[in-house]
Amino acid sequence: MSPPTRPPSEAAQRKALTGLDALFLYLESAGTPMHVGSAMLIDKPKGRRQFTASLRDHLIARLAPLPMLRWVLEEAPMALDHPSWRDGGEIDWQAHLRSSRLPSAGAAALARRLAELHAEPLDRDRPLWRIEIIDGLPKGQVALYMKSHHALVDGQAGVALTRALVDLEAGAGAAEGGAPDKASAPAGKSKRARLRASAAQLGRMLRGLPEGVRQIREGAASDWLGRLRDSVWLAPKTPFNRTIGEARRVGLVSLPLADLKRCAKGFGVSLNDVVMCVVADALRADLARRRCLPEDPLVAAMPVSLREPGKEGGNEVSMVQCPLGTDVADPVDRLHAIREATRAIKGRVSAFRGLIPTDFPGLGAPLWVSGLGQLWHRGRLTERLPALANLVISNVPGPPVPLFIGGAPIRHWYPLSIVTHGLGLNVTLLSYADSMEVGVVSAPECLARPETLCRGIERGLARLLKAVPG
Repeated sequence: MSPPTRPPSEAAQRKALTGLDALFLYLESAGTPMHVGSAMLIDKPKGRRQFTASLRDHLIARLAPLPMLRWVLEEAPMALDHPSWRDGGEIDWQAHLRSSRLPSAGAAALARRLAELHAEPLDRDRPLWRIEIIDGLPKGQVALYMKSHHALVDGQAGVALTRALVDLEAGAGAAEGGAPDKASAPAGKSKRARLRASAAQLGRMLRGLPEGVRQIREGAASDWLGRLRDSVWLAPKTPFNRTIGEARRVGLVSLPLADLKRCAKGFGVSLNDVVMCVVADALRADLARRRCLPEDPLVAAMPVSLREPGKEGGNEVSMVQCPLGTDVADPVDRLHAIREATRAIKGRVSAFRGLIPTDFPGLGAPLWVSGLGQLWHRGRLTERLPALANLVISNVPGPPVPLFIGGAPIRHWYPLSIVTHGLGLNVTLLSYADSMEVGVVSAPECLARPETLCRGIERGLARLLKAVPG
């Protein structure tokens, strides 16, 4: 099947990156790739020997109409602004959609291949996404690994993008058509215009300073700053808080969603509280086994979406801290401690929502932000300064029903996210159908065998289940 074609644009299109989108590009100067990904395990339909080829055709048909998958980066002249997205024209499918076969069947071989793929930076001369179809799995399955740069999509937008590929029924057909991004600006935007845009953004920020000063002044009168200071925790040092290298490790596990919901209902807590508790149980066991469990509780960095309902595109996220109660041996006591912490977090996010920046002026940012990233890396500052978190834990709501892709059922859908200097462990969870899919990404310097943490998460859930009242 030939890739769908579309009429060439009369003029290339451009779309400005916000400061937060661009920040994920600048942070790569520290040597840590900033892409998010996922791995689907798909059951091959019986009798379809050429399923891999038909899956490729399906992916091309569904992806070709999406404008954002043609966007390539264009740097601003003289670092006068953030980069922008430019319509790069036809997609080079040979570069973006590849196939491979595992040398040996089994979960360990798949995890190694996913780790290799997830460690590779995306080529900035091309649109910042890539897909690989992985064959050679047992049980007649095929894996589909997808990644895209965090500057292009955040977690929720990534799930929405993936939904363009999937169907509710096995017999759904390929998508057709596709239109250019209407929000893009004309290609003829000059260097002088780019400078005016950056200056205008800076002007908006400066005009907003008096209002910001007023809020801070009024907040000081009501001890707003004191409450903000008291709400920030310092995390204990752990093996996860160090400068990391280029290699990655991946662990995958699926938890029965019904068991998690049973715990939540039985203890009167949220599903997210239960998730945090079972991850904390695994962390406590891992660090105790390594004889480096700190006396103070570990602190998780939790991404929080600031996206308004119905709004799409770009990153609108921030991070909050959540103590994990790893200093508490009893899992039920730990669960209640986490519940109290998450309740306090919700109130803080609501109170400070309007003050959390999702944009900043681009004047010189490509230079000074990248320079700070390199200083952070080369100076190993993460090992010299106090830690604000020990790892990242993210819980992303996903499809509540089983889905199909290319006419085949998706058995599992694992999320894979980012590790950085000082945060060398990431646990991301995605609810899918009847499962909570868990993807663990680690730097080997911090956790060489993330599959042990996955087994610990399963044991943590089993411990809670035994303690459910009634």
